[in-house]
Amino acid sequence: MKRRRLVAIALIAMTLAWDVAPRFAMADPPDQLYMLNCWGCHRPNGEGIPGTAPPLIGAVDFLRVPGGREYLISVPGVALSPLNNQQAAEVMNWILKSFSKDRLPVGFKPYTADEIAKARATHLMDIKKARAQLMTEMVATKIRESEK
Repeated sequence: MKRRRLVAIALIAMTLAWDVAPRFAMADPPDQLYMLNCWGCHRPNGEGIPGTAPPLIGAVDFLRVPGGREYLISVPGVALSPLNNQQAAEVMNWILKSFSKDRLPVGFKPYTADEIAKARATHLMDIKKARAQLMTEMVATKIRESEK
């Protein structure tokens, strides 16, 4: 009886290990992480929801003004996301390349896990004010005509 129980436990453990191990070995690609964590508010093509979530199309413009790069990863959707730092960096890079590929600045440096960790250690106190200041700078420097 003991031997049957041990064999049964061993078979169950091996089955669970077989089923679970590949999931941990493979990382989810950034497009899937976007779908699971960002799509609900920013929509499938990064168009956003007016008054709720700004569009991600053209988010690359923030990289062209001082403080914009930091802003993009300090917003609650990134800073408070359940994604780990590496995943968040990969998703941010995917967003910029997918929704603004033809507008990436020359010499664009992809976000890193360390950069995300640093941003998560600080808190953006007034997101609307920070965005408004950056938008004003983008309009003043002719990066954008107006809020888009």
